[in-house]
Amino acid sequence: MRIALLSNVTIEVLAGMLKKEHSIWIPSGFGAWIETSLNPPHDMAAFDPEAIFLLLDSSHAAFDAESAEKSKAALEAMFPKATVIIPDLDDLADEVIAFYDERMWKIGAMPWSLKGLRSIRDEINRLLRAIKGERKKVLALDFDNTLWSGVIGEDGVAGIRPYADFQCGIKALKDRGVILVGLTKNNVADVDPVWDDGRMMLKHNDFAALKIDWNDKVTNLVSVARDLNLGTDSFVFVDDNPAEREQMKAMRPEVTVPEFPQKEELLAKFLRHISRLYFPELRITDEDRRKTQQYQEENARRELAATLSVDNYLKSLEMWADVHSIKESEILRIAQLSQKTNQFNVLTNRYTIDDVKQFSMDGSRVLLTVHAGDKFGEQGLVAFVQAVVDGKKANIVDWVMSCRTMNRRLEFAIESKLEEYLWALGVKVINASWRRTLKNAPVESLFEGMEFSVMSATNDSKQYVLNLPRITTLKHYTTFK
Repeated sequence: MRIALLSNVTIEVLAGMLKKEHSIWIPSGFGAWIETSLNPPHDMAAFDPEAIFLLLDSSHAAFDAESAEKSKAALEAMFPKATVIIPDLDDLADEVIAFYDERMWKIGAMPWSLKGLRSIRDEINRLLRAIKGERKKVLALDFDNTLWSGVIGEDGVAGIRPYADFQCGIKALKDRGVILVGLTKNNVADVDPVWDDGRMMLKHNDFAALKIDWNDKVTNLVSVARDLNLGTDSFVFVDDNPAEREQMKAMRPEVTVPEFPQKEELLAKFLRHISRLYFPELRITDEDRRKTQQYQEENARRELAATLSVDNYLKSLEMWADVHSIKESEILRIAQLSQKTNQFNVLTNRYTIDDVKQFSMDGSRVLLTVHAGDKFGEQGLVAFVQAVVDGKKANIVDWVMSCRTMNRRLEFAIESKLEEYLWALGVKVINASWRRTLKNAPVESLFEGMEFSVMSATNDSKQYVLNLPRITTLKHYTTFK
């Protein structure tokens, strides 16, 4: 990747280490990170970074946190396609023994030891993988002695003491797209009054799902994962009880279970640590900010579905979609979808922002984006489909759709629009493929359902063809905007 490094200390050695894997840009001079952020030089603009790291170390060169946030905002405005990150070097230094070397600071105004440099290099590479989708999505939280001191069922609301600062930090994670889930062994009637307590920073509507009962937490976590249509490997489970943590580790080893601090004064450090490791602050889209609301709307849809037949349920949703050629403002979200989506993804191609930008300018490609919603709310940009046109033939190379829109026949509406676009270009034959991955079984028969003919098939892949115009109309329940 193309990476720009800005810092308040010398970073030439670190840049040299990273150049083995990436293209690196650093500014000339020393410590000019604020000036560079507010007025990027021409060579930085020409470099067009995909990721920008502000490496700010407070140990030997103090910096102002407000200036750091202003610099980050300025860089995001100047480089809208880049992800700008301020790694938490203080937390990393706490984790790595012998992170600093005073001799290095005296020799070259760089405070890090060789071990420290390697850990920063590894941290940057870990964050780059997070940009590409390798990060956790859900923070599952116990309540008693985790969100507050005390046991609500015994002490009542008046007898507990909420960990206000800890809850504020958790709420900040939720506001940047982390999904919160509550798992507590309690009675609903005992817990409900706590949400009206003014000392509580977290409220009922901050949680995408709550399991308040006496079932074991492993069962409840699996149930929530199923309801949210997410893998259990995307969960981080936080509980003060060692027995609960050990049971989760033993029965669901794919769930991340950090050790909970034994002292209240360590909660801030604990939250900072899990935030750095599992929920790093990357560029946030509008869809990220609305995640909790979207899952709450999905709960309302499930409740409605339980009372109606499938056809009547889909009709009652009053679904709509806006299907159009990709816009420049959608490039970041399309790259994000390609990186994150595993289930409804026929070929599971992973794309960078640069890749999507090139596709959008390629006249031989049709790249359609899909915004959708229903009477419960807008779901945002939930899908894209891409086809490469060659004369009278077109080949579908991507079909990617958010899992939250599955089982509503939205894919049939998208296909009908794609065929309209391709027919207008003179296409008479559409080819398509499916390739097996660990998680995309839900789309194994996607094209058969759309009446494509199977041309060849193995256990792990299939090739299809469809002649236009199609004979029958695809049934769906979506109106187009």
